[in-house]
Amino acid sequence: MRLYSNLSDHKKGIFLAFMATICGSLVYLFSKAALLQVTLAQFGFYWFLFAIFFNVIMASHPKGGFNADVLRKKDYLHLLIIGMVELTATSFFYLAIDVTPNPAIPSFLRNLEYLFVVLLGFVLLSERLGRYATAGAVITLAGAFVVNGSNMSLSISPSATSWFMLAATGFYATRTILVKKYIAELSPVLLAINRALFLLIASLVYMLIEGYTWSIPLQPLAFIIGGAFVGPFLTSVFQYSALRFVEASRAAIIQSTTGVFVLAGALLMFGSLPSGIQIAGGIITITGIYLLMRK
Repeated sequence: MRLYSNLSDHKKGIFLAFMATICGSLVYLFSKAALLQVTLAQFGFYWFLFAIFFNVIMASHPKGGFNADVLRKKDYLHLLIIGMVELTATSFFYLAIDVTPNPAIPSFLRNLEYLFVVLLGFVLLSERLGRYATAGAVITLAGAFVVNGSNMSLSISPSATSWFMLAATGFYATRTILVKKYIAELSPVLLAINRALFLLIASLVYMLIEGYTWSIPLQPLAFIIGGAFVGPFLTSVFQYSALRFVEASRAAIIQSTTGVFVLAGALLMFGSLPSGIQIAGGIITITGIYLLMRK
């Protein structure tokens, strides 16, 4: 903690964005393991239920950053808008996963979100990257596309998956820009609770409509609890906290490297060795991040 407190605001933002990226990559592993044994509705309900539990514990701490007394009427309106955008983006995202013949496709297309954030950051927030950072941004995004795109067949043509992911990434990028705009008034833990609450309600409605059982095996429940801790809790808090210190575009570019960490996690957990082009993409990404960190 002392080392973190001695960092400049810029380096704090970079560090927090990295932590969000690492935690976010773990989500793929935990969620994949859980979804092998439960339905999407069951998964979503318990996933976001535990996410709220972890975030509420943090919010109840004196230094948790949550204080409902200081919220104004317009803050509640902003939370409603952000929550609806989050819900829409996530719905399109899971629709894409549901209809895709190859789960690598939405993973690849998810990087469109970071391109949208960079563009919207320039246009709406007047964000500008420095000389080295601009080169780093281009190199980092290129590396991320190489890592993820290597899993795709060149014969893939635009499909329902592509359109759903285009909508999802557009809404996710809009969410990031809205959060960056209002992050001074809305604490990271409040935003994380707000996101989890909207998605929990949607999952609950889905559960009731489909009539799924509330009982699930202990093994996927353990994966869900672990995933909810690193995902909608830690990832959300780190992601929102990073936006307090760095530009939305810079944070988004760092998070585009999630695929690199997913490859590393798959190697450790499942012994899946990355291909040569994936390793090359990882090296390109690391080079871009080094330039991106230079002020």
